[in-house]
Amino acid sequence: NGPVLLFLTGLGNNAHIYDKFAPRFTDKFHIIALTRRGHGDSDYPETGYDADTLTEDVRQFMDTLKMDKASLVGHSMSRIELCHFAALHPERLIKLVFLDAAYDGTSPAFRAWMEKYPLRNFQIPGLNDDYYTIEDYVASIKRGYPSLAAIWGEVMDEDVLHAVKKSPEGKIVDRMSETIGKALKDALASYTPEDSKIQAPVLSI
Repeated sequence: NGPVLLFLTGLGNNAHIYDKFAPRFTDKFHIIALTRRGHGDSDYPETGYDADTLTEDVRQFMDTLKMDKASLVGHSMSRIELCHFAALHPERLIKLVFLDAAYDGTSPAFRAWMEKYPLRNFQIPGLNDDYYTIEDYVASIKRGYPSLAAIWGEVMDEDVLHAVKKSPEGKIVDRMSETIGKALKDALASYTPEDSKIQAPVLSI
């Protein structure tokens, strides 16, 4: 019961990433999380990864579930949906919460930083190898990203289960194609946050 708190995920994650976090708010809110197109158990169309379509997906999701208004809580790349939804549908928005998401990927400062980022073109050993079990696949992620390994837990195990599939050859592969991944990254790189159009209260963490 209560006002709707709608969780949106970061790039590559699905709604299960909030399995332990979102339930903490059920004492005051109606909690729901959305897995965007091209992620998790949602469909994987080859198109529709621009700001307008991703935001329209959120609106139609709310309409289908008869949610007149919601507070949007989003991680990382969901800044696109958070900002664009606020600009297009201010009457549908209660509040916004940015979880490591309030940044502008088009700003000169951000782009200059990315150009100098030492790991930008670094090929992580083992990530492109073939793996035939979930355990080996996850182990490769942990080896490649020690910062993730340090915080890895059952929620991330569950998230991975919905992000991969078994190929006809028996390999564990990402459900997201390279084409979709590139389209999402292009959307991130080209979207300028519409901060001046946000009328709702904002919390940025």
